[in-house]
This record gives sequence, structure tokens and C-alpha cells, in this order.
Amino acid sequence: MKNKVVSIQYKVISKRILFCLCFAYALLLTPYYLKAAKPVYFKTIQKAPIDLFINTTNDIFLMQKGMLERYYSNGVFFQNYGSIYINEHTDIISANGFKTILFSPDFGKIIQLDNRLREIDVIDAYNLGTYIITCVGISYDNNFLWLFDAGSQRLIKIDKDKTPVFTSNTLSMLVGKTIKPKQIIESGIMLYLVDLKNGIFIFDNQGNYVKNIPIENARNVKVIDNVIYYTKDSCIYSYDNLTFSETKYTETPDLKHIQIGKTIICGVNKEGFVEIWKF
Repeated sequence: MKNKVVSIQYKVISKRILFCLCFAYALLLTPYYLKAAKPVYFKTIQKAPIDLFINTTNDIFLMQKGMLERYYSNGVFFQNYGSIYINEHTDIISANGFKTILFSPDFGKIIQLDNRLREIDVIDAYNLGTYIITCVGISYDNNFLWLFDAGSQRLIKIDKDKTPVFTSNTLSMLVGKTIKPKQIIESGIMLYLVDLKNGIFIFDNQGNYVKNIPIENARNVKVIDNVIYYTKDSCIYSYDNLTFSETKYTETPDLKHIQIGKTIICGVNKEGFVEIWKF
């Protein structure tokens, strides 16, 4: 009787182990199935933006002079926000669906919006101190902002009261060259600084240097499930942080200003309108 109970327990445990192994294997394979998927045309938004952006929850942002519009992934209009500070040099920064940040270097303004594009705050970057702010990022938990000070080559993290809570060491001393980031992305415990000339610099969220991925001209960078997605020369690429391998997507639609979401991509077609493709 005792041996029978032990045998039953062994079978139960074995089934659980097998299930866990299969589940883990499926998770590991998921990015590769996505890589093999062929994008399929879905819809055209009849707008001609000066810039566009997709966040990691597939919300689509279109920017026109003086106006930011937000759409669902199916192309249905959701909300808009107007400001005199929005122009062709304004950066759209949105880590997820909870908060959106606009950085307008021409006016030195950092605009914080909620998930319905209602204005929370407008920060005057010139009043934050003697910083030369050239790039802004949002923290993973939405409560802090990352600022890059080009003058001191440091990262500064500020809280909702605009108080610095962290200042890094001089990054150019850590990496051996001057950094000019175009994007700051926080994903998990890592920070990704995207430099068009020198590649993607990875730090932990305490400012400790991890490594450099020497990819020139990587634009529209997203980090999803340890995979870095980016565009280069109108093509989509991915870099797997676990396998250190780069993949080029051969089935890229003929679009400009391509943006990558979790299950969609968007770009501007030859007529100047925005196309949505699903994969």
C-alpha cells in the first residue's frame, strides 16, 4: 500500500515537472514564433503626422503641429491633446498605457499626461538646475523621470516633486566615450541609452555600466521580453539579450518612420498616411 502511494505521488510530481518544463520551453520559443510571423495589412488612418509612436501596450500616438492624438491598436481614435509646445522636434515618450511624456527641447518643456491625455504637469527644464537636458525617459513604475544631462554626462532621476533622487557617475568616464542618447528606456532593472553613432548602452537602474551593443543608427527602439526591437534603413531588426543574436525581418512593409508594438507595426505610406499592420 505504501509503495502504491509513493508511486502515485511520483507520477503526480513527474507530471508537474513535465508541465513546468513544457511551459518554460513554450515561453522560450514564443519570441521566435513572433519572428517568423508575417505582418498582415490591417488598416489605414487617414492622417499625415509629423511623428508617430507605439507604446508597449499597442497604443498608437500621432503627432501633428500643436496636437497629439492617441488611437487604439485597431485604429479607432481615442483622445487628443493640444499644446503650443508640440512641433517636429518634440519627442513622444510612453512606457505603457498609464502615462505619456512629451519632451520639447525647443521650449525646454517636459509635459506629463495621464492615460486619457489630460495634462498633469508641465515642467520647465531650465528651472531644474544647471542641467543641459537633451533626453528624457519615464521610469517603469511611472513615478519618476530619467533625465540625461549632456553637460555633465550624467543620468538624473527625479520624483513627482521634481526633486533629484539619484544622480549617476559620469557616464562618459564609465564607457570611455561621450554619449549622446536619443532615447532612455527603462525595462525591468535595466536602462537602455540609445546613441545613433555608438549603439545601445545598457546600465542597471543604479547607473552601473553593463555593456554596449554596437548597433549604429538604431531608431524607434523598444524592449519587449528581453528582446530589443529597432528599425534601421527602413527595416525591422531584433536583438536577443539572452542569445546575443541579431535578426533582420525580411517581411517588412514598404513604410517610412516604422514603429514597433507588441503585436502591431505602424508606419507612413507613400501617400503620407499611417498604416497599421498586424503580426
